[in-house]
Amino acid sequence: MEKEEIHSKLKSLVHKFEANKYHYLSKNYLEEEVKIDFINPLFETLGWDIRNTKALSPYERDVVVEKGETIGHPDYNFRIDGQTRFFIEAKAPHEPLHKVNHVLQAKSYAWNTKNVFIVLLTDFEEFRLFDATIKPDAKNPDQGLIFELSYNQYLDNIDKLMLLSKEEVEKGSLDKLILKDLKSKKLRIPVDKAFLEDLSQWREELAKDIYKRNIKELEDRTDEKRVKIQVKILNEAVQKILNRLIFIRIAEDRKIIEPKSLLDEVEWWKAGGKRRDLHRRLTDRFMGWNQDFNGEILKIGPCDVLAIDSHLLAKIIEGLYFPTCPYRFDVIGVELLGSIYERYLGKTIRVTPKRVKIEEKPEVRKAGGVYYTPQYIVDYIVKNTVEKVIKKKTPKQIEKIKILDPACGSGSFLLTAFHTLINYHFHYYEKHPEESGQGTLFPDVIVDYDGTKRLSIEKKAQILRNNIFGVDIDPQAVEIAMMSLYLKCLEGERDLPRKKELLPSLAKNIRCGNSLISYDIFDQLTLFEEEEKERINPFDWYSKSTGFGQIM
Repeated sequence: MEKEEIHSKLKSLVHKFEANKYHYLSKNYLEEEVKIDFINPLFETLGWDIRNTKALSPYERDVVVEKGETIGHPDYNFRIDGQTRFFIEAKAPHEPLHKVNHVLQAKSYAWNTKNVFIVLLTDFEEFRLFDATIKPDAKNPDQGLIFELSYNQYLDNIDKLMLLSKEEVEKGSLDKLILKDLKSKKLRIPVDKAFLEDLSQWREELAKDIYKRNIKELEDRTDEKRVKIQVKILNEAVQKILNRLIFIRIAEDRKIIEPKSLLDEVEWWKAGGKRRDLHRRLTDRFMGWNQDFNGEILKIGPCDVLAIDSHLLAKIIEGLYFPTCPYRFDVIGVELLGSIYERYLGKTIRVTPKRVKIEEKPEVRKAGGVYYTPQYIVDYIVKNTVEKVIKKKTPKQIEKIKILDPACGSGSFLLTAFHTLINYHFHYYEKHPEESGQGTLFPDVIVDYDGTKRLSIEKKAQILRNNIFGVDIDPQAVEIAMMSLYLKCLEGERDLPRKKELLPSLAKNIRCGNSLISYDIFDQLTLFEEEEKERINPFDWYSKSTGFGQIM
């Protein structure tokens, strides 16, 4: 569409708004109406197929428009070749766009994806465009504002609006909008780096508190042995506590469990004058949630008998919620979370005679830092291995295939392989609906109330149990790999039944051990002390109790 034609159509929209301005600014005029009356026509004028006139699939269409006033997703997702380029968060014109919550909501959608750099907040009366690479900050919500316009300025600034036209976006116009000034560059903290910093801080604070409050439990040990036990207990306890909190926060934001469930426990603690035991209360809640989910993350463990400062737990939990927290756990992908944990695992808790501190693992220090496999390499490997093996096979045939990563780390390869299997099964059942169990008590494909189809959680759990296996020498990596796979299994779920043990136990799928060394090393050398054996952590591939005897 030529500039003159765009100008003409835009002029009509501006005049329409001006002519009935008082009606459009009234509280009776709703967000969904302004989308239909003004925002949709504006972006159709800019060349976007808002109504999907080509009847493309959800994965191929130009624009994904959320129905109604949804919570948890931006109103518009604009894409080129299937890749999101920018978001729009729409509001009714009577809503003040400078309201902190509205600005943070819009910016956080994009910032948490890590690969969407522009977001627009608009009610048509105003147009506020933000650089979303800058971390959302409740104290300075307008940081990253590229420009803002009132509706009566649109015609004089048509060149700015046209930067968001499909034609200009295809040419790379959005890259030119990213703020280049020194201040903006300093504020440009990606979500993975920010979350890793917060995780590391919580880890250190928990380690110091647990050490201080539970040291008497270990006083009967010799000094050297006591320190080693302390380090092991600290690492396991801190990891378990943080994993549980993050797992539940993700489940909340993805509408799998009630929102603010953890925050409600903090309110319970405050209502008791901050004298109640918050850790004990949380342990009881985790046990209850474990009856719903099963899995390994929420199972009772050694950390549940430790004393932990309620004030510290409350601070960490509140740091996982708005407005303190800029993270949207419904937006952060499981794969991105895995890459964060890869770097997290490069450090460990260390106990010295004077203090507890977090430092790089010796092997990481020698290697010059943590190295993790980029996602594009993982995708390439899976495409040329897993996809080729399962091609043209039925779900029944795929049940016999075992995918194993002998050094799985936080599970990036297994996660992508699992994702590939889920997609393959879904598309197979689309072509062969008669095999999907429709009409049975547990169908393999679920149809949601809005017509969206997805693989059932029972089928995803079966795939996970049958096909995905891994081993790693680091017990913390093993737990994180399990958590990542569980989160992938829960992805896209809603309105799940209670008390049903939705997730499979992965204790026999994801093992801990040194996949390069077997137990026969101890037959050849009798000089190993118990501590050395524990450090080597040999792995018996053919053991049914500790290895993979059931699949070898």
